Amino acid sequence: MRIVLFSSLAMIAAFAQPPKFAVADVHVSKTAYWFAQGAHSPSIRDGIYIYRDATVLDLIRAAYEVPEDLVVGGPSWIKSDLYDVVAKIPEGATAANIPVMLQALLAERLGLDIRKELRPTKGYVLSVAKSGSKLKRAAPGEPGCKQELVGVGGRGDGKAAPAPIILAQLPNFKFTCRGLTSRQIADNLRQMAGGYTTYLDHEVKDETGLDGMWDFELEFTPPQVAPDKGRDAITIFDAVNKQLGLSLDLQDVQTQALVVRSVNRKPSPNPPAVDAALALAAPRFEVAAIKPLEQGQGQARPISAGFNYTGGSQMRVMGTLKGLIAQAFQIQPNAAGDVILGLPKFAETKMWEITAKLPSAGEGSPGAVGGRQAPPTLSVALEMLRALLVERFELKTHTENREVTVYALTVDGKPKLTKADPNERSDCRPDPNAPKPFPNLGVMVNCKNITMAEFARNLEQATGFFDHPIVDETGLEGGWSFYLGWSRQQAPRAPQPGQPAAADVDPSAYMTSYEAVQRQLGLKLVSRKRSIPVLVVDHVAEEPVE
Repeated sequence: MRIVLFSSLAMIAAFAQPPKFAVADVHVSKTAYWFAQGAHSPSIRDGIYIYRDATVLDLIRAAYEVPEDLVVGGPSWIKSDLYDVVAKIPEGATAANIPVMLQALLAERLGLDIRKELRPTKGYVLSVAKSGSKLKRAAPGEPGCKQELVGVGGRGDGKAAPAPIILAQLPNFKFTCRGLTSRQIADNLRQMAGGYTTYLDHEVKDETGLDGMWDFELEFTPPQVAPDKGRDAITIFDAVNKQLGLSLDLQDVQTQALVVRSVNRKPSPNPPAVDAALALAAPRFEVAAIKPLEQGQGQARPISAGFNYTGGSQMRVMGTLKGLIAQAFQIQPNAAGDVILGLPKFAETKMWEITAKLPSAGEGSPGAVGGRQAPPTLSVALEMLRALLVERFELKTHTENREVTVYALTVDGKPKLTKADPNERSDCRPDPNAPKPFPNLGVMVNCKNITMAEFARNLEQATGFFDHPIVDETGLEGGWSFYLGWSRQQAPRAPQPGQPAAADVDPSAYMTSYEAVQRQLGLKLVSRKRSIPVLVVDHVAEEPVE
């Protein structure tokens, strides 16, 4: 009887053990932070769980199935350092078991210690504005929202070559919504905002007190083009206030949160033979069509980052060979002239268009995010582009250190920076509500607890503003917080003879990126020669091979 009892207890203990991955590879990602874009979601391929370019915050969100707002505490780097997780799912496990297995993996390999506590967390509160609600009682009909593009801009007649893209002329977003409750309006605002998730970066809670169903129209300017539209731009905050009679306010909200008590920056070593157990085929496009672009076709300038995902299994990218190589090797286009050496003349002048088919299976195949089909993570797509250039343009390269022109970030007098709270998360993001120290500036960027080396790397991302790599020579240690903004457009030129002067325009009110760094931060960019790693092109074909 005792033997049976002990056997039963052993079986119960075995079943009580939370499921774990059979074997897992956890390592620091090789992807540059600014190229960690794309679907940004884990995938399952042939029984293998894959999450590329994930921050610790991303991994916690996936493991505990909570929004970012409900994860508080932890070291500053949990939102910036990137990791790759590749793990084998044991037989018999289901998709529902994966979050629990990921929790166990984070505790084991990163020493994650996390607890639930009632905490004040940041969130947007949707309430009725002082002017009163402008929503209309719902008319009979099917509930939902339809999107359209309104305003200047268009796609042409389909016959002539596409005209150069002028950001200030791109259309606004417009949503026509029918039969939504106030709770549904709050739940859907971030989704409707699309690119505004950079600004509308917290969950939205309904506190309007409005009962029933409502109809409304909402029009706003995409954030990427808002600075170029100037005074004609409509932010989503202004649109919600003026068009709906509602307010979106960032507040502290008491909620059950996950508090990160501790986590290790360096993962524990992988188990032996993990590479063999988790061998993945290198992602490759199934097929690709490469054709030259005549002058005037395509965009006004070569694409500088990323692909266009056209839906299904197709991706499209355009650019010179120089631009394509820069993307494939994760080099910022404004630094490509300094760190890609040995290119022949044709690589900088002739434009190409590549239309590629994603693989139907394995890493690189389309995934699903929020129920919608999505492209692979950008770093995986760039790996496929790199292999394509090697195969079709016979690209051969090597890396070495060379002395090139860089911008050294130095201190100019007394820095105008605030020493950061070491417990605050490192982050740099646009803040549309930040005060502007000078008129005609674009959206201000709010940087929190970042080192000067990180700031130099962030500045280098400002394609079109800085034409050389940027290195930190400030000597300032630790994390710093500050705001920074400059004019997205150049100061207007003086009118030609016989033309009227532009009204209300003061050329002195415009500020270049170099002036902004100096005047707003007390720092300075100085052109110097430095020895840094570069990519040397040993060979590239002028025409693609079949």
